[in-house]
Amino acid sequence: MTFFRFSLVAIFVQFFVQIQAQKLVQEQNQIWVGYMTSTRLSPRYSWWNDTHLVPHGFFVLRTGLTRNFQPSSITAGYAYLLLPLSAEDQSLKRREHRPWAQIQATFPLPNGFSVSNRIRYDARFRQTVSNGELSDGYSFVNRLRLLISVRKSINVPDQAAWKPFVSLNEELLVNFGKEVTFNSFDQNRISLMVGASRANVQLQIGYMSRFVQTGYQLFVNNHTLVMWVTHRIGDSSKPRHEENVTE
Repeated sequence: MTFFRFSLVAIFVQFFVQIQAQKLVQEQNQIWVGYMTSTRLSPRYSWWNDTHLVPHGFFVLRTGLTRNFQPSSITAGYAYLLLPLSAEDQSLKRREHRPWAQIQATFPLPNGFSVSNRIRYDARFRQTVSNGELSDGYSFVNRLRLLISVRKSINVPDQAAWKPFVSLNEELLVNFGKEVTFNSFDQNRISLMVGASRANVQLQIGYMSRFVQTGYQLFVNNHTLVMWVTHRIGDSSKPRHEENVTE
C-alpha cells in the first residue's frame, strides 16, 4: 500500500500545479478510440498489443511481453506513434519511437471494489521539428507515469452474460532528465468510465479530462469521449481489472 499512498500524494501535487495554471488553459474536445489484446502464451507469460487513435491528438501502435505474478505483472515493449506536427498543424506526421516498461498491481477490496496501481517508464524518441518542418533527427526525453484506478463491480444475477462496472482513474505524467527545460509536468488524466465484461471481451466508454502542458505556462484541457475494447485471447479465467495501457 506504500505505492498507493505515494500515488495519492503525486495526484495532490499535480492538482496544485493544475489550479495555478487555470487562467492559461485552452479548452478543446476530442474522441479517443482504442483496441487492446492480451494473448496468453503460458500460465506466466502473455503478449500485449494495443492501438489507439485520437484525431489531431495521436496514433499509437504498441506491443509488449508481460510476465504475470500475483497480484502484479511486469510488461516491457515498444511503441510507434504519430503525433501532431505543431499546435497550428495538427496532422499526425511526427514520428515517435518509444521503448517502454511498467509494473502494475491490482488489489481486491470489500464490497466489489478493487484498486489498481501502475508505474510506467517511457523512453521517448520524437522526430525533431524546425521552423514548422520535420527533420531527420530525433530528440529524447524520459517520462514517468503514475496511475491509480478504483473500480466497482455492479451486482447482477450470476446468470447475466455481461458483468458491468464503473471505474475512476487518475494518471500523472512527468518528464525528467537533462533534456527537460520548462515542463517537468507533462500532463494529467482523470477519467470516469463505465463498462462491462463478457467472457474474454471488455467494453468501456466514458469521459476523460486530459490536461496537457504544451509550452511555457501554456496548457490545453482536452475534454475526451473515450471508447475502448479489450480482448483477452486464450485465457478463460475470470475477467480482471484491466487498466493496462494508454498513450
